[in-house]
Amino acid sequence: MDKKNIVCTSSILGEDMHVIAYGKKGLPVVVFPTQGQAPESLEEVGVIDELADYLDSGTIQLFCTETVDNESWGGAGDPAERAQRQETYYHYVVDELVPLVAKMNKSGARPLALGFDAGATQASVVALRRPDLFQGCVCLSGCYDARRYFGDWMDATLYDNTPCAFLSQMPVDHPYVAVYNQRQLLFCTGQEASEADALRSTHEMGEQFARLGVDVWCDYWGADVTHTWFWWKKQLRYFLPIVLDDVEKTTAAEKPAPAKKRAATTRKKAATTTAAKKPAAKKAATTKAAAEKSAEPVKAAEPKAAAKKPAATKTAATKAAAAAKPAATKAAAEKKPAVSKAAKPAAAKPAAKKTETAAKAAAPAKAAAPAKAAAPAKAEKAATPAKAVKAAAPAKATKAATPAKATKAAAPAKTTAAKKPAATKPASTKAKSTK
Repeated sequence: MDKKNIVCTSSILGEDMHVIAYGKKGLPVVVFPTQGQAPESLEEVGVIDELADYLDSGTIQLFCTETVDNESWGGAGDPAERAQRQETYYHYVVDELVPLVAKMNKSGARPLALGFDAGATQASVVALRRPDLFQGCVCLSGCYDARRYFGDWMDATLYDNTPCAFLSQMPVDHPYVAVYNQRQLLFCTGQEASEADALRSTHEMGEQFARLGVDVWCDYWGADVTHTWFWWKKQLRYFLPIVLDDVEKTTAAEKPAPAKKRAATTRKKAATTTAAKKPAAKKAATTKAAAEKSAEPVKAAEPKAAAKKPAATKTAATKAAAAAKPAATKAAAEKKPAVSKAAKPAAAKPAAKKTETAAKAAAPAKAAAPAKAAAPAKAEKAATPAKAVKAAAPAKATKAATPAKATKAAAPAKTTAAKKPAATKPASTKAKSTK
């Protein structure tokens, strides 16, 4: 197993911080040890051996960091100074450690935060305050309420480092709520007496996440589960494959977006080229599509009005053409939401543009039709398949009044276009278990 000892000179903390990296590649995981313990303590208690298969296979890479818990959570000095020391440590993690992890890991992936006891508190603070930097957190037996360490004392700095406090004041429309739902947030605790603080604060976290509508996993193990490494290693072994699988699915859904946009652009160009090569086919297809979509506008072009006023033929044609435009627009509007559900927003645009362009192209074709249709026989032949006109009865009056133009204008309404496939909304599930 690959192991590297790193000294991170922190200008924020004003001291050198010891970091140990285990593994060569994989999803980066920033690990916070229990209160006041060194990074190598994780190896001493057997956590590294427990995860050896994940490390050797390159599935994950661990970065175990030193903490300043004995100066913050576990300190005995002025509470304001202790709170400030914790805030300084938070900035060391997000401003210095995370960039170091990214430089060494080279995967470009957001790291997970993993912690035990007070380390779980640290993991929750960084993941919830900076969900843009972290993919989520796995917090085992942490206390997320500063009262465990500070009693009833609180200031703005400590508030920012107390998840139970800042989540309770977060509005449901806060931008982070949507981001939290794209992250893996896991909080687990046992229910034995030694887990009292962790159990109480984990319940509080679960209530606040439920209020915000965040899909979080709060798992409560049995009354025999104690605040010890024996159980933390079992929990880690149980949860890690589930969390990693969820991370893979979430990040996979993020990556293809740019490629799909490029593909949609290519299809759009191809459609434009095809239309340019075969203008006649485009007109025919457009006329058929526009005619079926505008079933209602055909009713508006009543034959009686055409019989009284032969000149209204042009108007009827114009109405039919104009009606085709809303139909095309409607088709475009209906397509857009369906495509959006499938995470392919760009794909609907070429189709909509093609339909609108086709609808516009259909209008001039109808306006030009009167010049060709000099003989009533043609109009009669064209009107025959139009059930809508035949059902209206006054079609014969139209023939007697000579203006077969109106009848021809209604003719395209007969054609039928292919039905659009119904859009299906992808289902999403999230594994949740409670022992």
